Amino acid sequence: MRIKYIAAALVAVFFWGISLSAQTPEEIVRKMSELLDRADAEGIVMDLNMKMPVVGSFTTHNLVRGDRMKSTVTGKGKKVIMWYDGTTNWVYDEQAGEITVSPQKQSDSKKDNSDMKAFESITDGYDLVLERETADAWYILCKKSKSNKDKDDPAKMDLAVSKATYLPIYLRMKQSVVSVSIEKVSIGVSEKSVTFNPAEYPNAKIIDKR
Repeated sequence: MRIKYIAAALVAVFFWGISLSAQTPEEIVRKMSELLDRADAEGIVMDLNMKMPVVGSFTTHNLVRGDRMKSTVTGKGKKVIMWYDGTTNWVYDEQAGEITVSPQKQSDSKKDNSDMKAFESITDGYDLVLERETADAWYILCKKSKSNKDKDDPAKMDLAVSKATYLPIYLRMKQSVVSVSIEKVSIGVSEKSVTFNPAEYPNAKIIDKR
């Protein structure tokens, strides 16, 4: 009989431990957002993949640290690299061999950094459902709430969060005919990697529009 009671106690402890470790999708997203907020000072890296009819597909590799940002855009056999520092834009067209320098508008700065804020307040206007869970990640469905009247918000988004790091593995959505996927998120960007250095493009033609 004693063995029976011990076994029952162990089972109870096991399920108690599971209940303590279980997390709601809201808790998972909150921890993810807190981590990304704290990482702002260290810089954030992420890829933005977009697919549109006629235009086709392209990928943007983004590095952000403070007001500085570097984006490498590839698609349709072309490659463009852009740098921003809050006041100036540098755009290198690899095919043309030209670098265009121009003042950075405040509206452009907000727009260019908007993708990096994609995980900010993600739960606002969405109901979260934990669709499945593996040893490595949580897979969360973000369904647009009935109270969310913003026409620009997609009907749903698919979010995967790493259990090891609490960083997003991907955020996928579709709005009208445009498919968007944000992936390969990591923390840690040096000042040098987001700073334009003309010495790296000695043969490029400089077009200064400032």
